[in-house]
Amino acid sequence: MSKSQLSVLECDRILTAPGSVLEMEERILHGRKVRTWKHCPPTFRSYFLESCTKYTSRTFLSSPVEPSGRQEWTFGQVVEESLKLAGWMKSRGLGIGSRIAIGGGNSAGWIIAFVAVHLIGGIAVALNAWLPLDSLVYCLELTKPALVLVDARLAELLDPAVLTLRRKGMGESLSAKMSCSPEQLRQIKDGTSLDDLNPESDAIIFFTSGTGGRPKAVLSTQRMALTNLWSGLVAPIRAALRAGVTPPPMPKPTDPQKIVLLAVPLFHVTGCLSWLMRAFFTGNKMIMMSRWSIHEAVSLIQSQKVTVIGGVPAIVSEILESPALDKNYSFETVFYGGAPPSRELANEVKRRWPKTGLVQGYGMTETNAYVCSVAGADYVLRPDTTGPAVPVCDVRIADPRTGRALPPGSPGLLMVHGPQVMKGYYNDPKATSKVIDQDGWLDTGDIAVLDHEGFIYIKDRAKDIIIRGGENIASSDVENALYAHPGVLEAAAISVPDKRLGEKVGAIVSVRSDWTGRVTEESLLEDVKSRLGKPAWPSIILISNDPLPHNVNGKVVKRDLRPMLVEAWEKRKRVDAGRLRSKL
Repeated sequence: MSKSQLSVLECDRILTAPGSVLEMEERILHGRKVRTWKHCPPTFRSYFLESCTKYTSRTFLSSPVEPSGRQEWTFGQVVEESLKLAGWMKSRGLGIGSRIAIGGGNSAGWIIAFVAVHLIGGIAVALNAWLPLDSLVYCLELTKPALVLVDARLAELLDPAVLTLRRKGMGESLSAKMSCSPEQLRQIKDGTSLDDLNPESDAIIFFTSGTGGRPKAVLSTQRMALTNLWSGLVAPIRAALRAGVTPPPMPKPTDPQKIVLLAVPLFHVTGCLSWLMRAFFTGNKMIMMSRWSIHEAVSLIQSQKVTVIGGVPAIVSEILESPALDKNYSFETVFYGGAPPSRELANEVKRRWPKTGLVQGYGMTETNAYVCSVAGADYVLRPDTTGPAVPVCDVRIADPRTGRALPPGSPGLLMVHGPQVMKGYYNDPKATSKVIDQDGWLDTGDIAVLDHEGFIYIKDRAKDIIIRGGENIASSDVENALYAHPGVLEAAAISVPDKRLGEKVGAIVSVRSDWTGRVTEESLLEDVKSRLGKPAWPSIILISNDPLPHNVNGKVVKRDLRPMLVEAWEKRKRVDAGRLRSKL
């Protein structure tokens, strides 16, 4: 840091000064003393109604329509359809605290359902539409929603399990269009019976996979989830102050509209809380993709004149490398997070698009996205950092064994405290107590280093989770699928590096003696495909006739296996590249 450059702390004092948009205040919430954003919207309902009134005639969505078309929606049209659905739900006795599941790919219907749930003060249960049937059933059994709203594909997938789920307490499952009376519509607009809706009301459930392999239901309040909206403003303002220039102004309805490619799923915190919620704030137009495809992405970028891209680093890497994108095409802003980027990505973006604003953030489902963020020169000069913590968030590095706070420069567990930390895992107090202590500190499970200026560097994950292009994959899920094969004695799922996705799934298995020579990589891959969602399919499986290494507690020592697996993976990639060159 130069002598004339403001420190991170000095920048934060300026951007959180009394009277500023990012002014903070202290509160006691759920027994935790925290700093909160003073001017953050109090509820999703108030935020949606205010935003859609402000931008009512602006085009909001370009949504995919089966089989290959697209349909545009204005902010006003989205809120009107949401009000109708909300009125229908209210007529069925649903309201504050009602859990309502939403399932499907990115679409206008998903967003309309999400807005509608919040217009009645309900709890949106965001189903991961990529999960296999048994995991979806588990999520529904766990949360027992009063109503399930799904798209046609998910309705067909869930159909065999609906009767069983209804017997276990789940409400009805619907994919048809709903309607309501004029009186019901008026009541929703007026907020009838919603006097008790407040920032501490439960708002949303996202699902995440823990080391146990079962999805966990992350429950957050209105304030916890909406904190991310204001936290997302921090990095560009800090970057401007650090560079000695005027920070960007708050968005206005008269500003030129930004065109955003939404390529990440809305059922994850990144897609929902970082991308969708920001669009309501800025009046962005979102070009939605139902599933990622680089060919479709480049086509949409050029035909729709997209100005903002991002999501997970893999998306940015693929767009960078695509020969189909006009070499003179540029973007206003590139945002990414949700998975570890390669340290080269920031410089690759700036080399290709030197005038493009660049923002990177770190968070997790349990923190409703942002914990820390970085933009501009700070990121380019420190490509390994995820930035300093946002001002409302406290972080510390703790000794994994003792919990003692460690000094700057020492690797340890990243602990997080702030208003964005989840309320807890729904219906699982035991799991909650394992990650949140009595003072409200969340154990992220990530190993990190904090430097003297406050920049955080994520070094490794203490949890056994593989992050493939932003999708969290529990290694135990992969291992359990491999164990289902009668010839597998032991299995260890381990990440292997991938330039595009960050990580892919790899595995090593030991074979039962009576199956020696009869188990092949191909047969194992075919066997696990029916048990795992596609992102969890292993890209490489090594087969050993010897037992896997164990520690004194009998656990497989994955750190001893990782070098062998990575070496085999890199060798395979070189061989595959050589074959491709020979064909050319």
